[in-house]
Amino acid sequence: MHDKTVRRRRAVLALLVVISLILITASFGSGGGALHTVQSGFLDVVSPVETVASKALTPVHDLISAIDDVVHTSGQRNQLRRELAAANKQIASLEAGKQSKSDSSKLHHLDTTLQLQPDGPVNASVIGQPASIFVSAVTIDAGLGAGVHVNDPVIDPDGVVGIVTTAAADSAVVTLINDPSSGVTARDAATREIGVIAQKPGSPSELQMQYVSRPSRVKVGDLIVTAGEQDTDGASFFPADVPIGIVKQSTSTAGGVITVSPAADLSSLGSVQVLTAVPRP
Repeated sequence: MHDKTVRRRRAVLALLVVISLILITASFGSGGGALHTVQSGFLDVVSPVETVASKALTPVHDLISAIDDVVHTSGQRNQLRRELAAANKQIASLEAGKQSKSDSSKLHHLDTTLQLQPDGPVNASVIGQPASIFVSAVTIDAGLGAGVHVNDPVIDPDGVVGIVTTAAADSAVVTLINDPSSGVTARDAATREIGVIAQKPGSPSELQMQYVSRPSRVKVGDLIVTAGEQDTDGASFFPADVPIGIVKQSTSTAGGVITVSPAADLSSLGSVQVLTAVPRP
């Protein structure tokens, strides 16, 4: 019963629309008369229906407009996101270039100060960082093709990094000085006390200076540097006076542990330099 009523109403509405079109068309050929009277009467009947239809369709129109606004806003948001991502990428690239330029300048200053040019410095970048504080090796983008070989010492703008332990054609693995297997002959720059730098057990981010004959002379804040092969019995691959770190904790007991903070940030290395022509002991 309800469906029949709905169909009947739709038929009446369709009929009224058709009649409206006929009367409107006819009005173009008639300026008045009976037809004009019929049109006026018919419009009086249809106008309320038109008003009701308009009110009924207004929410639909508003909904469509709202959906269009949402789609437009979503498109703008996505565009802004793409522009922001591009800007961030450009900023990161500029910052990386700025840092690389700064590192190159510092390395050049270190080379000049310590007269490392005869040691065959080869610039490289770290392309593989330690996976954790317990991993003490990095990968660099220079290898045999650039003259890099196993046992070549590696430094960065701040000081000693480690030793090349594996060399491929275009890359190499550098074992850092905080690795348990490492050992670098070192001295106190202030007192010239000699010792060996190794990893501090239980503290991968720190070093310790061992085998110091007079540890009481080593003070907190002293700079520890490489001893160089000329000062040792041939245990060091590094040239002399490259910074290793700063004494963090000292001891007055013979054989005691002297804690040293590395000069280089071993957990976040960037630009490095391989010394490929250091005279071998």
